[in-house]
Amino acid sequence: MKPYKADPEKWKPSSIGHLTCFSFDEVPDISETDIAIIGVNDGRNSAGNEGCKSAPDPIRNELYKMIRQNPRLRISDFGNIEPGDTFEDSLAALRIVTESLLKENVTVIILGGSKELTYGQYTAYEKICKNLELVNVSAGFDLKNDNYLRSICTHKPNYLFNVNVLGYQTYLVEEDSLGMIKKLYFEANRLGPLKKDITDSEPMIRNADMICIDMAALKLSDAPGHADGNPSGFSGEEACQLAWYAGVADKVKTFGIYELNPDFDNFNQSSKLAAQMIWYFIDGYYNRKNDHPVMHQEFIKYRCALEEGQPDAVFFKSKLSDRWWMEIPYPDNYGEHSVLIPCSYSDYMTATNGEMPDRFWRGFQKINM
Repeated sequence: MKPYKADPEKWKPSSIGHLTCFSFDEVPDISETDIAIIGVNDGRNSAGNEGCKSAPDPIRNELYKMIRQNPRLRISDFGNIEPGDTFEDSLAALRIVTESLLKENVTVIILGGSKELTYGQYTAYEKICKNLELVNVSAGFDLKNDNYLRSICTHKPNYLFNVNVLGYQTYLVEEDSLGMIKKLYFEANRLGPLKKDITDSEPMIRNADMICIDMAALKLSDAPGHADGNPSGFSGEEACQLAWYAGVADKVKTFGIYELNPDFDNFNQSSKLAAQMIWYFIDGYYNRKNDHPVMHQEFIKYRCALEEGQPDAVFFKSKLSDRWWMEIPYPDNYGEHSVLIPCSYSDYMTATNGEMPDRFWRGFQKINM
């Protein structure tokens, strides 16, 4: 690991940087760390955007001068993973470092680097998580050719439960890849509907274990730092909202930002936006409610009768956060065994009309694959 050379004299006393422990001073104390920041200076396999290898420090330069809003911050910066002899070496290093932090119950922010590093982020969970849920914020995805998403879906042993792609754009995704997502009962959500109401993304993020964000999913005018930017995408405000939802999600333990290329970043605009996204993730983290229906009794329970032959739809609403969950029963044990998945108020309203919400159907199919 190569330490980040901080410059505290450029920061205000109230900045995040003054509450961060940097590895060039001393090895950060894990017992005093809630959130660890690591960079990966490897842009290989990035398809013409290899300059993203230089992104971690420019993002840090913008983040650490931001004003902290919470005096309880316990953040440690462990520096950068330098490129290995091969890209596989870099993946292995990222896995080892991230896994060691996860075992200490530390949440990890990863600054890429190539989005192919997401595979190293995923494999860090192999000995830790049995049913992992991944949220991938991306303008496109490919399950046909060799890439990080295909590697994740085919990894052995298999501990992947769900993949949720947010913000894909139809003209960037082949029909075969969409068909494979549906066949696996994973979820792919188009950009348009999410931009119409970004709050719909919150239930999709709430149950995630890991988040990976491709900066090319943001529109070029807001995040120009990419060799192949797109005029369409999430706005900066929407990206920060997604990051806050990720931070406040109780299960999220790793948050990766990839593909930011400083060579194309006018006036550090993309680095500033990435830093803002991290700021919102941190703010969300320190506002977690830990209000899952299994953990607390402060819930209102609703039961809706669906069409004949279908199980009742049971919903739980948190009195603490107003968030919703729905109960998905196993088919052979109605009322005896079930799982709870995040949902929205609109899902409840659909069920009150006797219709099965799409999220209920997908969950029902998934647990009975």
